Amino acid sequence: MTTFNFHRDKNFLMDWLMLNHLTTGEIVLWHTLMNIGNRLGQKSVFNAPNSTLMKFTGLSKQGIINARKKLLERGFIRYEKGHQNKAPVYEMIPLPQAIGQYFSTTKNQELTRDLTGEMAQDVTQDFTLHLTSYSTQELPIHKDKSKEERRGGGSERDMNPLFKIYEENINKLTPLIREALIEWTKTTGIEIVKEAIAITVKKGGRTYSYTEKILKEWQHAGLQTIEAVQSYELEKELEKDNKLIPFRKPDSKEKEDIFAELLKEEF
Repeated sequence: MTTFNFHRDKNFLMDWLMLNHLTTGEIVLWHTLMNIGNRLGQKSVFNAPNSTLMKFTGLSKQGIINARKKLLERGFIRYEKGHQNKAPVYEMIPLPQAIGQYFSTTKNQELTRDLTGEMAQDVTQDFTLHLTSYSTQELPIHKDKSKEERRGGGSERDMNPLFKIYEENINKLTPLIREALIEWTKTTGIEIVKEAIAITVKKGGRTYSYTEKILKEWQHAGLQTIEAVQSYELEKELEKDNKLIPFRKPDSKEKEDIFAELLKEEF
C-alpha cells in the first residue's frame, strides 16, 4: 500500500489556496479524506462510505457527490464506486503531482485564450487610448469604492442585519461597538464579520472583545475571503483532533476502534 506525506500536502494546499479557489465543499471533503488516510496509517488508498463522510464533513449526500466530482476533475483524488456491500474506494493523489497534471491538461486552452487575446489587442488599443486621455485624479476614489463594495461594507441598509445578528447572539450594541463593527466590515467584509460572530457563539463567547480577537487573528493570518477563513478554522479543528488523538500504528492484536468501525459500516 502506498503512503503519502500528510503534512506536506496540507501545507501545499494552504499555499495553493492563496492564489486559487476551491469551494467550501471541496476543501472540507479533501481535508476529511486526508484525515481518514492519516488515521489509517498514512494510506493513500482506503474505503470510506458516504454515511461516514457525511458525519465527518457535515455535508449532505448530494454535497459529497458535488464536491467529489470537482476533486475528480482537478485530479486531486481517484474514486471507485462501492459494490457488493463494500464502501467506495478513494485514492489521494499527491498535490504537487495532481496540480502539475491539472495545469498541463489546460495548457493548450490557456495558449488558445492568449492567442485570441492578442488578436483582440489591436481592436481595444484605440479604446484604451481614449481612457488614458481622461484625468486619472478620480481613479483612486473609484477604486476604493469598488473595493468597499466587494467587501460588503458601507451602507446602513447592509449593516442593519449584522447589527441584529450581534444583538441577538452576543450583547447589546453600544455606539462604540457599532462603529467598531462598521470599521471591521470595511477592512474584512460583512461576511467575515458574521463568521467571527458565529465562531464567538460556537465557542461560548459573549463579548465584543472575543469577536475582535478572532478578527485580529484572521487579519494577522492574512485571510481575505470567507473561503480562506473557513479553511483556516477547519485546519485548526483537524490539528486539534490530531493532538487529542495522536496517530500511532495499530497493533494487529488490538480491537478495532470506533473510527475503523465507522469505515466498515454499510453505505
